[in-house]
Amino acid sequence: MLKSPTQSLSETATPSLAKKQQKPRRKQVGIAFATLSILTVLVVVFMIQGNGTTGAWLADTLRATIGPTATAQIESWYLNLTNTTTQLQYQLGNKQVNSPWATASMTPTATPTPPPKATVSPMTLTPIQPLISPALPSEGTWMTLNNAPAPYNYLPLDARSFIRPDPMQPYAIVTLLQFDMRFSHLHVVGGTVEPGGPRAVYGPGVIPQADRQGNHLLAAFNGGFKYADGKYGLLADDGKLYVPPQSGAATIAVTKQGKLILGAWDVDPLLNSQNKDIVAWRQNAALLIDKGMINPLTKDGAAWGGTILNSAYTWRSGIGITAQGSLIYAAGNALTAETLGKAMSAAGVVMAMQTDINPFWVRAFLYDRVGNGLPTIAKLHPLMQGTGSEYLTGTQRDFFYLTRFAPAVPPT
Repeated sequence: MLKSPTQSLSETATPSLAKKQQKPRRKQVGIAFATLSILTVLVVVFMIQGNGTTGAWLADTLRATIGPTATAQIESWYLNLTNTTTQLQYQLGNKQVNSPWATASMTPTATPTPPPKATVSPMTLTPIQPLISPALPSEGTWMTLNNAPAPYNYLPLDARSFIRPDPMQPYAIVTLLQFDMRFSHLHVVGGTVEPGGPRAVYGPGVIPQADRQGNHLLAAFNGGFKYADGKYGLLADDGKLYVPPQSGAATIAVTKQGKLILGAWDVDPLLNSQNKDIVAWRQNAALLIDKGMINPLTKDGAAWGGTILNSAYTWRSGIGITAQGSLIYAAGNALTAETLGKAMSAAGVVMAMQTDINPFWVRAFLYDRVGNGLPTIAKLHPLMQGTGSEYLTGTQRDFFYLTRFAPAVPPT
């Protein structure tokens, strides 16, 4: 039977109409999928920034899935959005800024009277000029934590302080530890997994038993970036070369005599592979402070150190040396590379490098043991993650630690 013209037109138009109806549906599905993907990534980033071990695992998974650059960009957006929210809360008066140590959580050892013929001067603990007014209680004041081992126990061994470097982020607090390197040694330890890299060299990830005897152990704190975040070098105390040195990278090195050198590899005349006096070193990014000057590239967050996250407001840490040779470790929240540098410069640091960043990785602990008892462990900043026991039992990340000692010959 012949079809009518109306029937033919209707039948040929139906598939075309169906296709047109499918396009909006596909578009809706695409939008829904994109929205769900963005929400999923934001949830993952939220977990990364504030959920300890699980967050660290999620970060590694996200890097492996979408790549380190994309992950860093997403983290940067999230961190800056979170900081803006926090900033508004403080500006509206919903939150107050408090000192990190509301009360003296650590009681310093009473300082003995110097002997009549004492010739060793104490390390310089000049008060830090606050950068924000009004200052918080005890802001910029150094508090002695321990005295040097006898017979130098009339001298301070280490001290802590804090400072806020950013008037726009008055809740950003940098906590500081200062060590007299005449009575303490810096050590470098490779993690059981990190820094990683193609050499596939793995470390013990733990403070040696010998340095945990008695009251030798003084402090421990985080190391630098993973291999994937810059390929920065590491030579640890165990003599293993984990990652080869990178020319021009900021480097802190320890000599056979326990002296510290902080500068740029192959730029500082003492920092090179020909210097056989060096027994350990760690690299990370570019110099943060060089001869008292903050690296001008910190203002260009995307360029400094070659990482997107340098302009993000997050937990950051750094290590530096004063003009008198003291070692300073700094760490705090809501920091950029530039504001970390400002805090360390205010504390008297003349050479510095940034170490690790982000809440889960930035951590520092102080250790003290009386007799044969268990060591007492105290966090530098109460909001830091971890317990300090990870450096006694084993950790995947590389780290630094310090031991105390009494030199046989009085230091100058």
